[in-house]
Amino acid sequence: MLAHSRTGSGEPLFLLHGITHRRQGWDPVLPLLEREHEVIAIDLPGHGESADVDPGFDGSPRPLVEAVEGLADELGIDRPHIAGNSLGGLIGLEMAARGSVRSATALSPAGFWSPVGRLWAKALLGGASSVLQAWSRERLDSVLSTPAGRYALLGALVAHPGRDHYAAMGDDLQGLARPREGFATMLAALDTWTAPRRSDVPTMVGWGSRDLLLPRAQIRRLRRVLPDARVVVLPGCGHVPMADDPELTAELILGTARLSRA
Repeated sequence: MLAHSRTGSGEPLFLLHGITHRRQGWDPVLPLLEREHEVIAIDLPGHGESADVDPGFDGSPRPLVEAVEGLADELGIDRPHIAGNSLGGLIGLEMAARGSVRSATALSPAGFWSPVGRLWAKALLGGASSVLQAWSRERLDSVLSTPAGRYALLGALVAHPGRDHYAAMGDDLQGLARPREGFATMLAALDTWTAPRRSDVPTMVGWGSRDLLLPRAQIRRLRRVLPDARVVVLPGCGHVPMADDPELTAELILGTARLSRA
């Protein structure tokens, strides 16, 4: 079973993180979401406290989608709401296309890049991981203790890395600093990732106005591929909007779930 936490009460809501991240990245929005939902924050296979990816993992999102659907079955949950960031956003949109969820909120979802955008994401993630693997945890925490260091390390992920609370992101960066089995396979397989099909469930896409990893220009392709999805730009947010603006992020997720009950 995938590692996960369950809090709150109401209709179940799954939360999915991005590549190399972990479920604790959703902590800033949990108190806001718990008011209306039972919230299940999940570590994807090969991330956080979940087990490694299966042998023969091909780097595609498909096995991860199936793992999340399998968790829903194990928990006895039929068609939860879902919200995901980056890779988690792509998984959520795919689950919506498969009819596995009641509503889907995707935050800067992966998979809508141009060839140049895909190369940029691969280079940025791969380069950052190579640098951080050469550092001790003590050095990483020392760099994060200064505003300049946080801008250098976190500027592609969050819009306001100089803020003091980002000094505690050493744990969040361990997925890059000590990558798990499957990370290199996923990076190599980005060329094969495809955008999901259209779905019949309420779907909302939020894209940070200051996302440097997956720039918001990718919205143009998303609109062509998923014309039924509602799309909003999240002002002042980077690639991980739940860290930059928890209130705005939570309201987007809650509002999408409410649409399924309208």
